Amino acid sequence: MKKTLFTIGVTLLSLSASAQYMITTTVNTPEEGESWETSHVTDNMGVAYTHNNITVGIVKNGDDYDMIGRYGMNNNIYISAQMSSESSDDLKIGIGYSLQLWKDLYIEPYYMKELDSEEEGSIKVGLSYKL
Repeated sequence: MKKTLFTIGVTLLSLSASAQYMITTTVNTPEEGESWETSHVTDNMGVAYTHNNITVGIVKNGDDYDMIGRYGMNNNIYISAQMSSESSDDLKIGIGYSLQLWKDLYIEPYYMKELDSEEEGSIKVGLSYKL
């Protein structure tokens, strides 16, 4: 039993040592006639866990929460998916680029499109900080 607990402990420590946490948000542009407020940056804030090239996390989307997932294709380009925690009908997929601004702070322009919608997708800008 001691060996099993030791093995589990070492495994969890090694996974956490090679993993990285990320704080992310999307910057929403204000409507015409509105001024910039902090809510334009903090409305879509979330936390994610990255291991190797795979990222999973949760993001606040207005009053709800969405699940996010990313796969890093190389150091800067990633494909992403976002799904509401209440319904799997509104799945969004996209592609983005991470541009390092300073140390662990990144700006991320990306394109997202709803999978079941005929509407065009949208280009947005996100910010992320890797811990």
